[in-house]
Amino acid sequence: MKSYLGIDIGAGSIKASLVTKDGNILKQTSRTTGTDTNEIQFLKSLEEIVSEIKESSMIGIGIGSPGPIDSERGILIQSANLPLLKEVALVDHLKKKFSYPVYYNNDANLAALGEYRFGLGKGSSNLLILTLGTGLGGGWIYQGKLFNGYKGSGMETGHVTYLAEGPHCGCGQRGCTEAYFSASGFLNRYLETTGRSLSSAEEFFKKVRETEPAAVRLLNEGIEALAQLCRGLIHTINPERIVFTGGLILSWDLFGNSLTKRIQEIIFPVFRTYTQILRGGNVSGVLGAAALCMENHE
Repeated sequence: MKSYLGIDIGAGSIKASLVTKDGNILKQTSRTTGTDTNEIQFLKSLEEIVSEIKESSMIGIGIGSPGPIDSERGILIQSANLPLLKEVALVDHLKKKFSYPVYYNNDANLAALGEYRFGLGKGSSNLLILTLGTGLGGGWIYQGKLFNGYKGSGMETGHVTYLAEGPHCGCGQRGCTEAYFSASGFLNRYLETTGRSLSSAEEFFKKVRETEPAAVRLLNEGIEALAQLCRGLIHTINPERIVFTGGLILSWDLFGNSLTKRIQEIIFPVFRTYTQILRGGNVSGVLGAAALCMENHE
């Protein structure tokens, strides 16, 4: 039985699982990351993960990370949420340390690949994934093929501008949709609005549940920004399904219906008749990363 190591690099952790072709997880582990994670620490964590989890059945490594990246050269160019990582050649590093092929792509692209293989996107001819987490990402699969863009940084949907003079985004620009609807966006805007800091997205959504005016207003503004992003994407690529994934969907009951209703209000009437807007299941980023490896070994 063949197995594939999927590694999902995030703002708060690196998660990894050894996965079979049908999506069963054999082993898993993780390491902590943060804004103070430097290149040496980061690469050491990747080495430790591979050493800990590898088995004789393992035939390759798939890795997903926030962008922008250069998938052809295997380089993490930079990350808004891991600011000390710049031009990190993680693929070459792992290839030199271990005798496995290593495949690398944007984490939101791999979320799309994972949903296509194992989740609600299975069988869709035109699938759009939006990841709602620390940031806001996007992935697109058309007729069974993952859209990468020129060097793997296509579909950076979180950095489509919603309001040109809007709040600062982690990418260095202003008014990105990510600055309105993401964990980092909600926390930053709550601090700017109230002068009070929150420790997590869960705490922000707790304020919404308590109907605190500032939190409710920020969520509603985020819903409008995300709906307008979806309008543009629907009108551009005409997806059959949009699946929302990521940590923030745990609070879907607070925004899902409003978001879906608003999207349907502002798209062409014909799109309302067939565009499916879905809350994703539990397909993790590591499954998407493992799926990338599978794609290259079939």
